[in-house]
Amino acid sequence: MTGCDERTTVASPRAHEVLGPEDFLRALAPFDQLDDEVFADAVASLEVIYIPAGTRILQRDGEPSAYLHVIRKGTALLSRDGIPALNAEAGEWFGLPSVLYETQPEFDVDALDDLLVYRLPAEVIRRLTGSPDFAAVVSRGLASRLRATSRVSDSDGAPVAVAMAAVSTLVRRPLVILPAEVDVGEIARTMRAERVSSVVLSTDPPAIVTTLDLRDRVLAAGHGPQIPGSSVASSPILSVDEGTSITEARVTMLERSMHHLGVERDGQLIGIVSTGDLLRADASSPFHVQRDLATASREAFASVPDQLHATIAGLLSGGLSPLEVTRTVSMLTDVLVRRAMSLAMEELGPAPCAYAWLTLGSDARREQTLLSDQDHALVHEATDDAGAAWFHAFATDITDLLAVAGLPRCPGGVMATNWSGTLETWRHRYLRWITAPDVQALYETSIFFDHRVIAGDLEVGELDEVVRHHRSDGVLLARLAAAAGTSRPPLGLFHRVRSTADGTVDLKAGGINPIVALGRLLAFEAGSSLRPTTDRLEVAVEHGGLARDAAEELTEAFRFFQQLRLEAHQRAWRQRTEPTNRIVLEELTPTRRRHLKEAFVAVGRIQQSTIQRLGGEEVSR
Repeated sequence: MTGCDERTTVASPRAHEVLGPEDFLRALAPFDQLDDEVFADAVASLEVIYIPAGTRILQRDGEPSAYLHVIRKGTALLSRDGIPALNAEAGEWFGLPSVLYETQPEFDVDALDDLLVYRLPAEVIRRLTGSPDFAAVVSRGLASRLRATSRVSDSDGAPVAVAMAAVSTLVRRPLVILPAEVDVGEIARTMRAERVSSVVLSTDPPAIVTTLDLRDRVLAAGHGPQIPGSSVASSPILSVDEGTSITEARVTMLERSMHHLGVERDGQLIGIVSTGDLLRADASSPFHVQRDLATASREAFASVPDQLHATIAGLLSGGLSPLEVTRTVSMLTDVLVRRAMSLAMEELGPAPCAYAWLTLGSDARREQTLLSDQDHALVHEATDDAGAAWFHAFATDITDLLAVAGLPRCPGGVMATNWSGTLETWRHRYLRWITAPDVQALYETSIFFDHRVIAGDLEVGELDEVVRHHRSDGVLLARLAAAAGTSRPPLGLFHRVRSTADGTVDLKAGGINPIVALGRLLAFEAGSSLRPTTDRLEVAVEHGGLARDAAEELTEAFRFFQQLRLEAHQRAWRQRTEPTNRIVLEELTPTRRRHLKEAFVAVGRIQQSTIQRLGGEEVSR
């Protein structure tokens, strides 16, 4: 919380439910950090009051606020010297800095309409700051709060990363238990009927019989189906606690040359995991998927979307940073593209001349999600008509294969089927885009400035040199600054988040794109060829184009937007609905909705100041 911002946001993720005052407050960070006893003491002093429209609640430079006010219904206006600054709407609070530090309010606060308000006495709020978690939330800056939030993922229904998951997550069904006196014939019939590779016998202690036991100890030893199962069973069953990681369980099985391992809860056997279970768990790991993609057949491309979504789900729920997840997706996409190229060459034969396949945009920056469009281009040496036809067929086959693999075609046509040519052709294109006065055209073609070679042996570094050569051009820098303002955070009057009629906001258009454009602009100013957005922000700090705290806010806002975006894509995948970059505001937790609003405000503020500094507003007029 900053000293000048006397409000915060809460919105129930279940907006259709009517919450009582206690539940409403409990949903609001940092009250959600308090233990039950401390929280109960706090809400014991809560007052529910009605404030008529037109009432002045706090007076700027007046007496310190005696209460923290949380609005349940209605809207209050925060203003300074008669100039409106912010609206505090239903679910927001005001007066916190005045309460915490016993200082005069920094805003006049007036009821725009009738208010229903929950009040907590100042001494109660100050007492709560004795709780480290509560104090940390109310005192730390936006970047650190977003950093903490982005580590919390929406893992409902998603598989957990193999390295971190508990072995109990592999227990898919109850134990199959047979009486101690059963014969091996009945054991075999039960295994076939239940489709399992082991059964447990109710001996004391329990024993296990596996398919390997039936092969090695019964058939290979010349026994018939009538012999007792207990004579070929293993006891006791080697087991681990349910909280043991899959990695530890795998090591245990490898050390003992075992194919089955028991899983216990409070000393009681609850399940059996097999080497087959471990292999299936490994199937969603990036390394396994990478091997699969590198050798995939044309027919296997149709199964790629589920493979990649399962991998992302595991990485997210395993605690991996969203930026590390998008880097992993980009790495796997590179493998997929190279495999598609190999398959295309099997059909078309070798390339007629040297070439470079460029990936563009988010994948070039290694910020790819599975909803990212295909954005790519081809650069090749001079060739004849037959060679040009070969490259077009090559690009078409690759584009078609990637579409089968779940990567949407670019609706704007930014694909190698439309964008190819010699290095000289591309150099002239870059010069034309850079020198064109049309700011909108510059914004639309800036995707080509974010390129990365992922296959081919043609050197294309000259394209970066064309851009760097013009970095001292102040007019171009101003046009790039104006272009960086093409996408803006969805904020309305007094920093209200503007949603569409269906209550959604577009994370990519309103959050991610403005930060990406700022990173590209600042990297150009610094003369850097770095691609990843967060690396560009760091270079801008070193070059002096961006303050350290601004870079941290942008980095954490970028991470937060990507986290929300990836989770929304995962929910759509699990529910088999169409993925989108839009999220429903009312479905966010209270803390996340507040952080989303603050992140938008921070991005808009830094975006505006950067554009002004570089003269972008003058160009836009």
